[in-house]
Amino acid sequence: MSDFSVRFWGTRGSMPVSGECFRTFGGNTICIEVAIGEQVFIIDCGSGAVALGRNLLAEGRRSTWLLLTHIHLDHVIGLAGFAPLHSADFTLGIRAPRRSDISLHQSLRLLFEEPLSPIGFASLPARLDAVSFETGRDIVLGDIVIRTVALRHGAATAGYRFDHGGRAFVVLTDHEHAGDAPDPDLVRFCRDADLIAYDAMWCADSDYPAHRDWGHSTWQAGLALIKEAGAGRLACIHHAPTADDALLRSREARLQALAPDSVFARDGDVFTL
Repeated sequence: MSDFSVRFWGTRGSMPVSGECFRTFGGNTICIEVAIGEQVFIIDCGSGAVALGRNLLAEGRRSTWLLLTHIHLDHVIGLAGFAPLHSADFTLGIRAPRRSDISLHQSLRLLFEEPLSPIGFASLPARLDAVSFETGRDIVLGDIVIRTVALRHGAATAGYRFDHGGRAFVVLTDHEHAGDAPDPDLVRFCRDADLIAYDAMWCADSDYPAHRDWGHSTWQAGLALIKEAGAGRLACIHHAPTADDALLRSREARLQALAPDSVFARDGDVFTL
């Protein structure tokens, strides 16, 4: 059994969706679990984190790390229903890229105070260790070194790379490509990675032109990146809330005609590296 796995608890962008036409790919916003040996890392706490939190407690886990790519609502909305926060014997370490306008603690408090919530941040029983970092610097958590890179999406957004046992997983959401060629810095960051989860909210020849400068990319740009970086599989994520199963299946078919092992990720997908 692999000691390095990735599970997608949420693959949607912007806002959660539900309904019959979203059943295949799912409607929860971004939440990804990375398991390396006995350590568990969570990337973003979108609405998919609600089910993940219950699962962590059911497994008897009492601590984990949460790495936020940024603080936009769709990536932290799951904190409100993240069961471990209400457990006094749970420790949650939170890391997020540093902003110049507001601290990480201030951002988190906003989510748990009036007028957005009746539950004060200070009253949460879990033990919290929230620290911001300069994007581009490595993060050392336990015996794992996690690399970071700046992404093009508003202020202070980070991508993450996990390396273990000669294998690598990269997350790049939310991000908008610049120009026709892949960014050389991202190519270096992604070099030889086995799996890259990439923001493919749009399609280059349909809806992207109308959403240029919104901070999101296309599956075509993701495919160009993995080819230039010599990477393995592409897992497209951050599906638009308007993209139903039929649309995502059609885009996945176009992707797989060019890269058969790549996919549009679904809620619940598990990859072993």
